[in-house]
Amino acid sequence: MNYLPESEFESYKRAVENLECLIRGERYASESAISRRQRAQAKLERIRGILRSLDDPHRRYPVVHVTGTSGKGSTAAAVAAILTAGGYRVGLRTSPYVQVATEKLQVGASLIDAGSFAEMATRVLNTAARLFGPQQAELPFSYAEAWSVLGYWWFAERAVDIAVVEVGAGGRFDTTNVIDPIVSVITSVGLDHLVTLGPTISDIAWHKAGIIKPGSTAVVGDLPKDVFSVVAEEAKSASVTLIQARELHHARRHVPPVARGFKDRNAEIAGAVARVLVQKGFVISELAVSEGIRSARLPARLERMPGMVEPPVWVDGAHNEDKIASLMAEAMQLFGGVPPVIVVGMLSSKDPSPILSRLGTAPSTIIATQPSVIGRESLAADTLASAAIASGFAGEIRVEPDPDASVRLAERVARREGSAVLVTGSLYLAGQVRRRWFRDPDVVVQRTPWPTAPRERGLGSP
Repeated sequence: MNYLPESEFESYKRAVENLECLIRGERYASESAISRRQRAQAKLERIRGILRSLDDPHRRYPVVHVTGTSGKGSTAAAVAAILTAGGYRVGLRTSPYVQVATEKLQVGASLIDAGSFAEMATRVLNTAARLFGPQQAELPFSYAEAWSVLGYWWFAERAVDIAVVEVGAGGRFDTTNVIDPIVSVITSVGLDHLVTLGPTISDIAWHKAGIIKPGSTAVVGDLPKDVFSVVAEEAKSASVTLIQARELHHARRHVPPVARGFKDRNAEIAGAVARVLVQKGFVISELAVSEGIRSARLPARLERMPGMVEPPVWVDGAHNEDKIASLMAEAMQLFGGVPPVIVVGMLSSKDPSPILSRLGTAPSTIIATQPSVIGRESLAADTLASAAIASGFAGEIRVEPDPDASVRLAERVARREGSAVLVTGSLYLAGQVRRRWFRDPDVVVQRTPWPTAPRERGLGSP
């Protein structure tokens, strides 16, 4: 019998455990904005120091840096897919992951392999211990710092032609922001992560605009006027050309603006980035742009779970007001206007009221649950249910704290009503639910979020 997959997965799990030891919860949430910024700047300097000791691997390839309140992951994946279709060896870093940690890094269509992941994690942790040692006592080396170094180092060792890097949160003080990108991308700016980035939308825009660097070109999606002015001022101070993706799209295709869904907006931005890269010397055909946009995908982005048994179960990681609004508009078209049964769970850092208000009257039933996350607190399912009642939702509201049980409950209700099930509110919830169809070992060993041997047991069962 071949035990290689098990040994690979064990190697993966050990690396994850070592990295997760760096997670120290949300003890800085009550700090002042000045303290948070000072701490973030210290971390960025430490990351630069580690990278210098490794001969600056992040400078061995050009980088497209992508941020945004909504759409940054999908846009980053689309840009990477376009470049791959154009014949380039492309590194893609996304954050956060949905189900397994290796989703964060890939070259082409393949996630980082378990062996390389384990080796790189050990090397990063050993390097940090050697360089800083006891100096970390006051500001311990963090999970996000380790991932920043790991990703840039691995891309260099894989000799990528170009990397596409998604910001974790914000931009200016994000741990990925130690690079000088050739293109800086801001997909959108909305009200999210208010404790660390807010409180106003202009504050959030200032954080996002921090990825704009001299020598790059900035590409932005549809931004409110007050947000655009903040971004434009940053671009001006960096002497950077600022391009609005929508205007470039319509100027090229000679078509008037039309109402579009979030997928269209993300594709439009990715196409604009590709055309900027062409101006910078990359060879990317229109066919490659079309093929890349068509083939790009990430797990838990309005994703239907496999299997033919009814009802269909869809999973989406929407976790803020803008994302939920876009999701519901897209979902109601997809479901033919038939109200779905919605399973929703969130982190306690989220204000559920504006998010739940965006659900409106679309669901037939809401089932409140709660994801489990290391170092983060979930919103209690009964608290979420109370918020749904307060939001004015008139349909049935049920509470089931266990995510798997909540989906099975939703399936029973949806089967009775002849509707679909939609799971949303958190990428962490999406990852937990997804394991029913895709086992973690299969994802890790096959190096894809869509392994070819999804687990069959329990599919569609009550």
